[in-house]
Amino acid sequence: MRIVDARAMPIDHEDVIAVTPTSVYYREKKDRTTFSLYRFDEEDGVITQLNRREYADYGYPKLFVDGDIVYFINEVPDGEGVVKTELIAFSYKTGTEEVVTTFEKRGNSTLFWVLDHRYFLFLTAFETSDEAWLYDRVTNQRERIRDERLVGKTERFRELYLFTTTFDGVPYIVCNARLDEFDYYNALDDGHISPDDPIDHSEALLICPLEEAVEAIWDQRGELPFDDILRLQGEGDTVQYLGENEGTLRFSAFVDSLNEEVIYDLTAPDVLHEVSVVDWGAYEPIDFTYDDISSTIFIKVDETDMHSEVIDLATGARYIDVEPFERVIGRRYLVHEYTEGLTSGVVIFDLKSEERFAYDNAYFMVIDDAILILSISSI
Repeated sequence: MRIVDARAMPIDHEDVIAVTPTSVYYREKKDRTTFSLYRFDEEDGVITQLNRREYADYGYPKLFVDGDIVYFINEVPDGEGVVKTELIAFSYKTGTEEVVTTFEKRGNSTLFWVLDHRYFLFLTAFETSDEAWLYDRVTNQRERIRDERLVGKTERFRELYLFTTTFDGVPYIVCNARLDEFDYYNALDDGHISPDDPIDHSEALLICPLEEAVEAIWDQRGELPFDDILRLQGEGDTVQYLGENEGTLRFSAFVDSLNEEVIYDLTAPDVLHEVSVVDWGAYEPIDFTYDDISSTIFIKVDETDMHSEVIDLATGARYIDVEPFERVIGRRYLVHEYTEGLTSGVVIFDLKSEERFAYDNAYFMVIDDAILILSISSI
């Protein structure tokens, strides 16, 4: 893993396509709608435009990277509400473009999700209405999605995070269903609900084979056949995504009544493998960080003028430095993010080289075995 300082580049984390040992691939927006794709070569500083024509997206311009291919949409409005939309598969290493399909709809569309290199989930918004629908690039079949849970539009303050994984060559959709506390407390403050109202506080992990989910959409069913892997019923209980650990989805489950948290690996459609158990009563943490980069929970147990100490709760490893830090990346980089007044930055200590790097007006992301430093001014 290496550190790449990209603060001079006019991009934020949503524009980054890939980082190779020699280059950074990214999207640069020209204005609110148009954009192009570029490669920055670190050795000589040369910037190369990859696309031969300019693209436009009048909605939320999401990029989906799948290997050497980046998927996005290109929209051409007709001026009367109808938008011609191309689904683009762009090979960023060769600079070649494929138009996967073209469709015309009223309103703006967003590419919301790409599943198993084949299925594309779109959201199309027009005036006050919106629609979610699925496209199959193999059969060219299209169908509206009637289960609003799949696109995060759920009742009673439910918040969903969706992932895909594979077991024995079979792809699955995994859903982390959580109570959206922001919406819940806003509803209380606004008087839309009472503290005595029966609110479902349960948090859960749900799973469904991708093929069964797709068939349910083609059959125009109102709900997809998700099964529970884990469900916590207590108020204050939470299920938290902790990223992927060597290709395996990892979650943690906190039970408030026990003041205990268990870190799990999802190793089969119906198997949660216990990685470690955290008895929060045994610690007096100053701070803690759920980290989906290192797939763990970091807790800060000591911070003085002399040193800081942080524990990786998945492995039990302890890290100490003379300067503040909150998390550890790749068991090598101690990372501290700070905000002082109107300025923010990142400080990284490399345990291997014993060097400390400070980046002002910055934040970071981890991609392709690189810590990419980006400018806050570009957000």
